Amino acid sequence: MLRGGRRRSAVIASAIVIGGLSWCGWRWWDVRRYRDTMAAVEDAMQTGRYATAARDLSALLARRPRSDSDRAGYLLGLCEKARGRLGEADSAWAAVPPDSPFGGRAVAARMDLLVEQGRLAQAERLIGRIADDLGPGGSALRMLLIPILVQEGRTDEASGLIEARWRSLEARGEGATEQAVNLARLHMELRWNVPPVEAVREYLDQVGRLAPDDERIWLGRANLAIRAGSFDEAKRWIDRCLERHPDDVPTWRARLDWAMRTKQPDEVHAALEHLPADSLTPADAHRISAWMASARGDVERERQELAALIAEAPEDLAALDQLEALKLKLKQVSARGSGEGIQQRKAEIERDRARYRELHRRNQPARDAEEMARLAERLGHRFEATVFLNAAAAEDPDREDLRAKLLELERSERSRVGAGPGLPERLPMPDQGNAPSSDAS
Repeated sequence: MLRGGRRRSAVIASAIVIGGLSWCGWRWWDVRRYRDTMAAVEDAMQTGRYATAARDLSALLARRPRSDSDRAGYLLGLCEKARGRLGEADSAWAAVPPDSPFGGRAVAARMDLLVEQGRLAQAERLIGRIADDLGPGGSALRMLLIPILVQEGRTDEASGLIEARWRSLEARGEGATEQAVNLARLHMELRWNVPPVEAVREYLDQVGRLAPDDERIWLGRANLAIRAGSFDEAKRWIDRCLERHPDDVPTWRARLDWAMRTKQPDEVHAALEHLPADSLTPADAHRISAWMASARGDVERERQELAALIAEAPEDLAALDQLEALKLKLKQVSARGSGEGIQQRKAEIERDRARYRELHRRNQPARDAEEMARLAERLGHRFEATVFLNAAAAEDPDREDLRAKLLELERSERSRVGAGPGLPERLPMPDQGNAPSSDAS
C-alpha cells in the first residue's frame, strides 16, 4: 500500500514537471513566434508593404492578449493609415490603453488624424476626455493641444497647460528636473514667438476647406479677426460659435476681448458673467477694472488699477504709459519728472528683457537658473521664476537663501488675489452719458 502511494506521488510529480516543461516550451515558442512576426512586420513596413504588415499584425492581435500587444496595435494603426484606411487606423489606436507604454503615441496619432482632416474641435474633445480619465497623469496628454491652441489664438490657454504640467511634475518631486526647466523655456517661447497673421490665416484657410463647420476653426478666425482689427467679422464668427455652444469658455473669452477693443462696457459685463474665476489672471482683473474705470471717467480708480496691473505685469509698457498720463492729469508728478521716470523704468525693463533672452538662448540652466529666476520675477513672470528657482535650489541644496526665496515666492503666489467669481459685480458700470463710443480703437 505504501509502495502504491509512493508510485502515485511520483507519477503526479512527473506529470507536473512534464507539464511545466511543456508550458515553458510553448511559452518560448510563442515568444519566438511573436518576435519573428514583429521582425517581419517591421521589414514589411520599411519596404512599404503595409497590407502585408497589417495582415500579420491583425493575426498576431487575434491570438495574443492585448496586454502584450500594445506595440502591435500601434503599428497596425500606422499601417492602416498608410493604406488610407483612416477609420481602421483610428480603431486600432483606440484599442491601445492610454496608460500603456504605447498609449501616448496612440492618442497623439488619433489626434493628428483628426487635425489632418481639419476636425480641431473633435481633436480637443478627444484629448480632454482621455486626459480626464487619466487624472493627474493626463497633463502630459493635454500638452499635445498646444500647437492647435496657438493657431486658434488661444496662447493664454496653452501657457496654462504648461503650468498645469509643471504642477503635476512638482507633485511627484520632479519640479526641478530637465523636463521641468524645458517647460519654463517653452512658456517663454510661446510668449515671444507669436505666429504672424498671414501664417495663421493660411493655416485656418487650409483646415477650413477640410472642415468648414468646425467650431474651433470659427473661433480661430474670430481671434484672428480681432487681432487684425476686423471687429465686425470677429463678431460674426463669435456669434456663430455661441449659437452652437452657448457656454463655451474660450468663445466667451474672445467675446470679452472683442468687447473691450470695441469699447462696449455692457458686452464686457455680459462676457464676464460666463467666465469662471480661474479663467482670468490677477493681471486680467486689474486690466479690465482699469478699462471699466476709464469708461466711467473715474480717473482715480483707473490709476489704482493701472498701478496694480503694472505690479503684476511690469512688461506692460502701454499700461505704464497710461499710468504716467493719469498722474500728469491728477498733477501727481511734473511733466519733466514724469518723462525722466518713465524713460528710466522702460530702460530697466528693456535691459532685463534683453538679458533674459540672452540667457534663454545660451541654454545653460544649471549655470543660469538663479539669475533667470531673478529676472523672471522682476519682469512679472512668476511661473518661470518659480521653476528656475526650484532648479537653482536643486543644483545647490545647501543654499538656504534660495530655499527661503522659494518659500517667499510660493507664499506670495498663494496670497495673490485673482479675478474671482464676483468680478462683474465689482466693476463700475459707466454712466450712460459718459459711455464711450462703440467704434473700434
